[in-house]
Amino acid sequence: MARSIKFAATHFSIAFSMSYAVNQNLAISTLVGMAEPLCFAIGRTAAREAHVGLSAAPAA
Repeated sequence: MARSIKFAATHFSIAFSMSYAVNQNLAISTLVGMAEPLCFAIGRTAAREAHVGLSAAPAA
């Protein structure tokens, strides 16, 4: 759990910082910063499940 929180905090801070550097808008940067860790978590979960599904397939 602590590792997941650390990943989310890291992704939020990087996404927020880069977005703010580009557009100088606090509201948009906060939205981007909150959306990016969510997408990362969903993508990571989907990739792990796909990987498990591939390795569990029987050999032809």
